[in-house]
Amino acid sequence: MSQDKSELKQPVGVYILAVLFMLAPIGNIILSFIASGVEGWYQPNIFLELLGTVPAADWIWLIAIFIAGFSLLMRHKSSWMTSVVVLLLVLGMNTYRAFTVDESALNPEFVRVQILVSILVTFSVLVIAFYTRYPYLDRRQQWIFPTAHRYNVATPVLVHIAEGVTGITESVSSAGVRIRMPKVVDELKHAEDLLITFSDMDSFKIVTEIVEFNGTVLRLKFKKFGWGARGRLEAWLKSKST
Repeated sequence: MSQDKSELKQPVGVYILAVLFMLAPIGNIILSFIASGVEGWYQPNIFLELLGTVPAADWIWLIAIFIAGFSLLMRHKSSWMTSVVVLLLVLGMNTYRAFTVDESALNPEFVRVQILVSILVTFSVLVIAFYTRYPYLDRRQQWIFPTAHRYNVATPVLVHIAEGVTGITESVSSAGVRIRMPKVVDELKHAEDLLITFSDMDSFKIVTEIVEFNGTVLRLKFKKFGWGARGRLEAWLKSKST
């Protein structure tokens, strides 16, 4: 019930968005200074003075855009979800300000930039949502804790279904297991929870949940698996892989 990192596809679209978002604050500031009409805005002393005129609200969404981009560089569903939340907040801020801006102090160029950013954010959320799944992210990932280490251990496992079927593990972790079955077992198509027994571990039994059943490949997630049992399995896996 795990994937090797080599099996996961690279989320190229997300990485491109990450770089764009990290560069976006600089681009937005430069565009706003160009639109201001101030001559020599690029000179260090004038540039620093103009930075001091940027409203606090603008700094908030500019920093938020950078944080969203940085979070996307980390290939984890928690950081990607953080990016989506931040981007939705930026979208809300820009949409609100675009419709409530003071017409007498209107800067058309900067408002256009905000609208373009909002469009980009909306599109980006859809792109991230597309990539937030297998085979781009490891489906075993937890929201907070790191993904359990996977061991490529081949050992017999008795699957308690029908009259009992013994398969061979292809990979095992303290969170789940992937089993190669000797044949297609039709009863598995309608099953949800399974009891399995590790024959080489003194008949070590674990209650599991079916994550995927595809032909003769069975992926299971361990259920009601306490720290004591988890530690015992981890120690046994380490001894088998050395």
